[in-house]
Amino acid sequence: MRDERVIFGNTVDSLYRKTLLPHLPPALMTRLRARGLDPQAPLLAAYPLATWVECLDDVGRTLHPAEPLDVARRLLGRRMIEGYAQTLMGGAVLTLAKVVGPMRSLERMQHNFRSGNNFTETRLTVLGATQVDLWLNEPDMMEGFAEGVLEEGLLRIGVQGLTLHRTRHSPDAVTYHLEWAARAS
Repeated sequence: MRDERVIFGNTVDSLYRKTLLPHLPPALMTRLRARGLDPQAPLLAAYPLATWVECLDDVGRTLHPAEPLDVARRLLGRRMIEGYAQTLMGGAVLTLAKVVGPMRSLERMQHNFRSGNNFTETRLTVLGATQVDLWLNEPDMMEGFAEGVLEEGLLRIGVQGLTLHRTRHSPDAVTYHLEWAARAS
């Protein structure tokens, strides 16, 4: 049980309570509850990764039926950051990130992701002043979600001209290549 991968309740709060709840149809809410995730009940401290993914995929298919699943997950990752920005902690983290800039924010990405789960590991390779490769141990069953988190987070701290490309290395490893425009001085 100690090594079980979990998503913390604050992540559920940011995605489901802060942004999605008004948009979840009753049939979907029933399916989420049956899986063990009830956005209207008191939140658990943590949810098993498998439960999180099943719910994320059901929500993605329901709210974005015309999109491939990885794109639906990316859109949900963006919405999670939208909700995170509405929390006291999220507002503070994003404000600090604006001050320190994208490079220093990306250097802290493992810490940032670990506030929402117990398993994410990252390695940053700096390729230039505005170009990095960010490796994550993101499981392929969550393909696209971290991309949306990165995209929305960087845009919210003022990054301009962002391009982001995903390369999957294995079922448990992905690299995101990120480039952005330099800040005008």
